Amino acid sequence: MPIDCTGNLTADILFDCANAPVGGIEQNVVLINKNDIDVVNTTVDATNRVLVTNLQLLPGKTGYLLTGVKQANGKAWELVKKDNAPDKFKHTFSGVIFNPSAANKLQADSLSKGAKYVAVVEQVWKGTDSDDAFEVLGLDAGLELMTMTNNSKENDNMIMFELSSADGFEDTTMPKTLLETDYATTKTAFTNKFEQAAG
Repeated sequence: MPIDCTGNLTADILFDCANAPVGGIEQNVVLINKNDIDVVNTTVDATNRVLVTNLQLLPGKTGYLLTGVKQANGKAWELVKKDNAPDKFKHTFSGVIFNPSAANKLQADSLSKGAKYVAVVEQVWKGTDSDDAFEVLGLDAGLELMTMTNNSKENDNMIMFELSSADGFEDTTMPKTLLETDYATTKTAFTNKFEQAAG
């Protein structure tokens, strides 16, 4: 059955009281260079355009871990209305680099060079059987560095940054859910930073 693109509802929207909403994401996040994603072998469910069933990187490529503490890192998204085209969605990832070491500053500086990124986060709210735990931000259009600040008198001298969809280049859907077979399989891929062996 093809995906319905008419904008009409196709199912009920229900509240599952056994899985009431909970805010926040888990501490660690995986950031991926967008051009390292194998777009041919990354798959989206045939009947649900917001469900990724396999996030595949190119041979020899890996994601990169951004470690967090408590709720230092965060994600958000919002609708962007279009006058003469289908509406789109702005994805935003707010990150913190705790130690302003030379090694970490090098990676922070690299973020400013104009590449695009994808962020994979694990939500605290995970849904039934933890099937909704993981979300992918920027898979279609990518995220760009929008802000980066450091102030020795604020935030304990940490580097604060934000990756977001660029204006006019938003994603076609809200952040996609990632479920590769089940939670355990997806968690393993996340822990391994979606690394692919060299071809």
